[in-house]
Amino acid sequence: MANFSFNRFVSVARFYYPRLKYQIIWYPILSVLMGIGTLLCVIANMTGLFILLLVGSVFLISLLLEYGPLAFAIHSSPEIETSLPVTSCEKIAFIFLYTFIGIPVMVLLPLSLISLAIPESMIPADMAEMGKIVSAMPCQAIILSFFQYLFPMSICLYAVMRYSRKRFAHGIIWTICANAVLALGGFIVGGAAAFLAGVNDGLKGIGPQTDTVASEIIGEIGTLMNWFGSILAICSIFVIYKTYRAIKFHQL
Repeated sequence: MANFSFNRFVSVARFYYPRLKYQIIWYPILSVLMGIGTLLCVIANMTGLFILLLVGSVFLISLLLEYGPLAFAIHSSPEIETSLPVTSCEKIAFIFLYTFIGIPVMVLLPLSLISLAIPESMIPADMAEMGKIVSAMPCQAIILSFFQYLFPMSICLYAVMRYSRKRFAHGIIWTICANAVLALGGFIVGGAAAFLAGVNDGLKGIGPQTDTVASEIIGEIGTLMNWFGSILAICSIFVIYKTYRAIKFHQL
């Protein structure tokens, strides 16, 4: 880091800006539109549409975050990238800061600010209850959701930086595979939680009770999610390290 130059760091940003500018423009606009849609649903007390918009927003946010690093593959010129008159630290610093801080800020900040600006007096009772449930989510669940986004993002970035040809296609394929792994992991966690809850009831001589089975399964899921989140954290850090090595290796 002793050789780090802010001027060269800015030159890296200038080099990548032409391929990132549309993302920088459209990501905040889409976030604002999602926030305005949420605000209108709350004002009009349209709970059904609010839930539909919430599900759609979560899906869109996932796409924007996880496939965000593909912007580096647009109009890519690996030969020029590897010969930039900058150090690998300056190049890595910009790529990592933009991917893991810039993209989430562009996607989440406008939406969050608009949502926080909604007066509590305007929020219907049923929507307020939903907000309380979300705010009561344990810290482990919030951290897990963070790594659920971070893992595909890091995989996508690694694929884009690792390959010199067909970078866009590699990024999409690798990210799809990462999401498939997450889906499989979630299926295993859910199935294991239901199985453990049934085993515990069987050992206690308690028959299945519909009023308690859900809470028991949720409790088991919470325990398994901690393990799953820890594994995701380790995998994400490892992929980020491999990305660091790939960028450094391809920088002359």
